Amino acid sequence: MFPTWRIAAAKAEFQHRPRRATIGLAGWIALLGFPAAVIGVAATAVFPSAATELIVGVWLLIVVATVLVAVWLWVWRVSELASKESSARYDVLRDIETSRLTLRRPAPKDAVPLEATIDDAMLASNGWTERNGRALIKAVGRGRPTPGLLVIESRSDATVIGGATVHPGDDQTSFASIGWWIGPSHRRAGYASEAVAALVDAIHDTGYTSVEIGTNESNLAVQRICDKIGATEKDRRPQPLPDGSTVPGIWYEHHRVVTEPT
Repeated sequence: MFPTWRIAAAKAEFQHRPRRATIGLAGWIALLGFPAAVIGVAATAVFPSAATELIVGVWLLIVVATVLVAVWLWVWRVSELASKESSARYDVLRDIETSRLTLRRPAPKDAVPLEATIDDAMLASNGWTERNGRALIKAVGRGRPTPGLLVIESRSDATVIGGATVHPGDDQTSFASIGWWIGPSHRRAGYASEAVAALVDAIHDTGYTSVEIGTNESNLAVQRICDKIGATEKDRRPQPLPDGSTVPGIWYEHHRVVTEPT
């Protein structure tokens, strides 16, 4: 009846704002209930001699239809508002270009080439399950990509070589956290360093004062990139991963260096 993303938005509304969700749904039922009651009264008046069972059946049908339509309209409204809020929060970056790469929002046509960049090594290093990967690709193909997802594309031949994620902090101005991956056929060519450096600069350009990067203590490649772009170690703490495991994590922080005018 509804795409899964609309259902998820409605579920999240009830989980995080139960009072507002209940009032909103009740409002839709009340809004539709009045005209539905008028229809029910009119039907009863038109057929006064109808059997009691028929009258009860008509009223039951009206009540059920009213509730179902109200729920449908409420879920649609909540999911639309959630989508707009998400876009306002996450879609703060314009396309980013480097000498060799473009970082941009994904389109449905990117689903297949992006899937080719997700292999066992990528899943393991990010703590993803195969289900996480399939869900991400399915969302891209449906035109509803994960908020904050970017594809990394080669400028020379428009090949999708990887992806990146940007997650704003709660106040949307102090910090954002990022992650990234490069597909198996394009690794060890310096693409990750190039993409991350440009992404961090672009995030600062939008007004974020710091960018956070978390990684496993054993992931030396990410640590080298953090050192290369000038990120400093912030702290070390256990890092929960999407696959349910927890690893010893290092959290880096990058601040833009502001040069005082002379």
